Amino acid sequence: MALQTETLIAQKMALESKWNCQFLEQGQVTLDMLRIELELKKLKARINEVSEQNTWLEVKTTEEEIERIDSIAS
Repeated sequence: MALQTETLIAQKMALESKWNCQFLEQGQVTLDMLRIELELKKLKARINEVSEQNTWLEVKTTEEEIERIDSIAS
């Protein structure tokens, strides 16, 4: 899962760089840059979604470990 997050973040950074370069070249926000902003918004949502899934997976794993330790200690 961490690899997926890293891949998404790399894509986000590449789009941000593309947006920045276009702004420096054009000096204003263009239609293409607005499309990039929409894609960035989707990527940010996906990054948050994957991050939340990873967190819940960690919580579940921790709960299972606690239950296992409790059963051994009893």
